[in-house]
Amino acid sequence: MSAVYHWRIQKDLRTALAYYDAEGGSDLGDRCFAEVEHAAAKVMAHPQAFHFAAPGLRRVALRSFPYHMLFEERRETIRFLVLRHDKRHPSFGLRRRW
Repeated sequence: MSAVYHWRIQKDLRTALAYYDAEGGSDLGDRCFAEVEHAAAKVMAHPQAFHFAAPGLRRVALRSFPYHMLFEERRETIRFLVLRHDKRHPSFGLRRRW
């Protein structure tokens, strides 16, 4: 199974990391990035273990940070569409398509 990231998820991640780097130093940003990687690894191992958040999109939450990622499973590929803060509007990122 392979992972593909939507090009805009990079902006989502940079925004979150910039905030945590400014608020808590580089350690907090590094911890957030590690959690994003851990969440992606969990999805890659068991994509169907996560509940649907929208038609065709599943949701994986970060453990220690108020963010989650939406992804879709296509054949042998996991497509990550958005990294979204938990307080963002639920429709944020749903229009993203490949």
